[in-house]
Parts: sequence; structure tokens; C-alpha cells
Amino acid sequence: MTACGGSSSSSTRNANVSENKPVMIAASARDVVIESPVVDNASGASTTAIAATVFIPEHAAGTTYPLILHSHGWGGDRVTEADTQAPFDSSNFYSVAIDAEVQRFWQEGYAVISFDERGFHDSAGAIRVMDPEYEVRDAIAVLDWAESNLALSRALDGNPLVGAIGGSYGGGYQLALAAFDDRLDAITPSVTWYDLPDSLAPNGVIKKLWDFGLCFSAIAAGDRTFSDELNQACQQAGFDPSVRFAEELDPAVLQFLGAHGMGAYEARHKDPSDAFWVRPVDTLLTQGQRDLLFPLNNAMENFRFLNSLGGDVRLITHQHGHYIGPPLDVQAPLGATRCGSIDTLEAKHAWFAEKLKGETGAAAHIPKVCIGLDDDNGAALSHIPVATETYRVTLATTAITAVQNNYGGNAPAFIPLATAISETNLVLAGIPIANVTVTPSVPMSNVVAFVGIGVLSTGDSSPRLIDDQVAPLRNGDHTDKQLIGVGEVLKAGDQIGVLLYGDYDAFNNTSHSAWLTNLYSISGTIDLPIMVAP
Repeated sequence: MTACGGSSSSSTRNANVSENKPVMIAASARDVVIESPVVDNASGASTTAIAATVFIPEHAAGTTYPLILHSHGWGGDRVTEADTQAPFDSSNFYSVAIDAEVQRFWQEGYAVISFDERGFHDSAGAIRVMDPEYEVRDAIAVLDWAESNLALSRALDGNPLVGAIGGSYGGGYQLALAAFDDRLDAITPSVTWYDLPDSLAPNGVIKKLWDFGLCFSAIAAGDRTFSDELNQACQQAGFDPSVRFAEELDPAVLQFLGAHGMGAYEARHKDPSDAFWVRPVDTLLTQGQRDLLFPLNNAMENFRFLNSLGGDVRLITHQHGHYIGPPLDVQAPLGATRCGSIDTLEAKHAWFAEKLKGETGAAAHIPKVCIGLDDDNGAALSHIPVATETYRVTLATTAITAVQNNYGGNAPAFIPLATAISETNLVLAGIPIANVTVTPSVPMSNVVAFVGIGVLSTGDSSPRLIDDQVAPLRNGDHTDKQLIGVGEVLKAGDQIGVLLYGDYDAFNNTSHSAWLTNLYSISGTIDLPIMVAP
């Protein structure tokens, strides 16, 4: 009797334990086609098929999970289940490293939807470069599908808990989607733009090498479809790399590209006649100090505007980014993707742990602003520094010719501060400010001064251009003009100053014939953002 009773009691306990144990649903991945309600501008169909791969994390039956949206860089495609079976080769470009994080977020308990943008890979339609009426509505359709088909965790307002990742083109969709849809709780746009015309043709000077590379690489891939408007832009600014392109983009091209970015959304936001309103969104921006397509100022402008709206907005820069060197050496490794001790990929995981999973303080170690100074050092700041007259370079009238270039000609002119750096605790971090006049050496001609910040260190024979960045300034007066943001550790004995070029290959065609007649003089002052290391 005792033995029998003992056996019965044990069986009952085991049964209860089994009944109370949650039923786990295994992680899964599947391809889906999501119908965007926007017309297919390639075939004329009434809707556009957007290809996506949906990753569902392992979870207990009846429970929910947060969602992360992912999309690819220019010329890329979505992450599929097959992509997760082997390690990504993320050594060549930062946005590819971000693509590799899809699998890790999936393993950390997030649902992830990775989708092909309109006109790319398996998605229908023709590319319009993040047009609010096309690509943005496609992304809204992806989010609508997720809300209808997935067991998503919800915020107190009833909206799903949603974040977004992606670099370059995959950063552009995040800013656009957040501007038009309030369901995004947190975004992490990386190495992306604020204003496309200013990125592709700063101050109206076309980045010929870049524009050709972007247009040619997308067409050469074979699974991209351009809209008529994008074809027009490429015909003018990129498809023929041997001739000198018009130095003014057509108004139609400017209007097309200019409407697709946070700069346009900010203008609409401030226009009393426009009901459009950008809502606050928690944003972790990451940008490359040495990004030649979307320099640091893009992230700084996005930071400034988003920070003014409210929400938690932070900015980290690193040494990587878009890069083309001659001859079309696309995306060669540049440097580390961290700012001092802050690893930008790890920071994204901390960001979503706090913003989507509610892990208080998970992102507390991420400063408001961190400007990368080199592979190992960064300046943690509360704001983006703008230069003052404390460190001012005075430019006496200086004549420059096109043979002073960065691809094999004569050295650029170097005009340093009056005295070399004597302290051991200074850094260059922030935005230089120019008050200069650029004058054509040949009357009535159009010229461009290519201006960078350089450093000549003790023992070096020639100055080094900091962060590989130059700003093109057309002839005329430039008052309180922001040059490209820079970051650098300074050493005692360094001579820091201004480098002046008559030609710079990022703005030239492949035959280097575009700027042969560029002759100018420049005078004025340029202030440098030098400070005590924080």
C-alpha cells in the first residue's frame, strides 16, 4: 500500500511539472512576398511585390517579441536564411557588417524582417531612391504586414515595439520611415545622408567619381531597375566618366533627389503651410569620419534636427565609411568601427535592449556624442563642437592651380596656424568654419577651391590630409561656411592647418580632365575646432 501510494504521488508531481513547463516554439525563417499598395512603376501593375525574409525567434507559446526591420545598402539585397548559414565577409564595408547582425538579433529574441528595396534583387518596381510616395510606403506596408501576422510585443500606447537597422541606403529608409510612421520606437541609421543633393554635389560641385561608381555598380549588378528620374540623374552626373559633366545639376534632378531625405522633411516640418510633422524617435546615429560619400556633417545635421524634436538622440563616429580610390577601388577597408571604447555594432544591441526590451540602463554607457579620433581613441562629448576664432588660420591671398592635386601632381598648399601645437592634451574634433573669398585667376571663369584640414607631424616630410576630407568652395564669398567635420589626436610639435588643392579626384572624372583649367586664389580665415581632450 505504501509503495503503491508513493508511486502514484510521484507520477502526479511529474505530470504537473510537465503541464506547467512552457511549450517552446523553435526559431524559424521563411521568405514572404508583401504586396505594397503602391503602383509598380516598372510594370504598371497596381501593387508592388516586396520580397522579404521573416526571422521568428525561439519563444514560448503565447508570448510576444519585439521586431527589428532591416534593409540593405545601395546595390545590396536582403538577408535570407541561406545567408545565416555562413559568416558574412564584413571586412570591406560597415553596412555589410550591420547585415551580419540580423542573425544575432534573431538569436537574441527579436523577430527580424529583412526586405529588398523597390527595384532591387527580388522586389518589383523601379528605384526612386527613398521616395516618400514609393519606397517609404513600401516600408510602411512591410510594417503593416508584420503587425497583422506576427505576435509582436506592444508599448503602452498599443503600438508594436519596433526598431530598425541598416547602413547607407539601409540607413536612409529608417529616417524616412520614422518621419512618416510613428510606430518606430528606436532606429539606428548608419553612414547615411541628410540631404542627397548636397552629398552627391556639395555646394553644387558633382562628386563625379562617386556618382559614376554608384550608377555603374547598380546597373552592372544586373538585378536593379532604375526609374526614369534616376536614369536622368545618372545620365547627367555619372554614366560617362570620361567627359567633364555640367557643374550644375538640372533643376529636375535636384528636385527629385532633394525630396528624399531628412533635410526635405525638416523643411516641410518647419513650413506652416504644410501639415507634415516629424515626431520624436529615439535614434542612435553612427557615421564614418572618413566617409567620402556621406561625410560626418550628414550625421551632424540629422543629429541636430532629431535632437531638437525631443527623444533620446545620440551620435557615434568611427573611422570607416564609403570610400572610392582610383581606379574605382570601391570600399577598401579604412579603419575601426568604434569610437574609443564604444563599439558601434555592440552599441546597437545595447540600444535595442534598453528601448525595445526595457532593460534599464543597457545603453547608459553610450555618450550623447562621440567623435572618433583614430582607431583607438574617441572624444566623448555632450554636443557637436563648432570652431571659434581661438585657433584661427589666416590665409593671405594664395594662388592655386589644378596641378596641385591628390593623385600624382604637385603638393597642395599648406597654411598652418602661426604656432605649432605645444600641449600634449589637445584634440581636433568638430566642424571647421571658413570665412573666405575664392577668386578666379582667369576673369569670368568658374572655379572651385578644394579645402581640407591637414597636420604636419614632427619627422614627416609632408602634411597629411585629416580624414581624407575636402570641401569644394565655388568662386565668391563664403561667410561662416561649415567645412567637413574632422577628428584627430594632436601631438606636441604638430603643425595643424589648411590644405588647398586645385583638383581632388573624388570630384574628377576617370581621365582626370575635368579640372585642368581650375586656377584660383583664396584669402580669409578658417577656424579649427581644437579643444582639450575630454
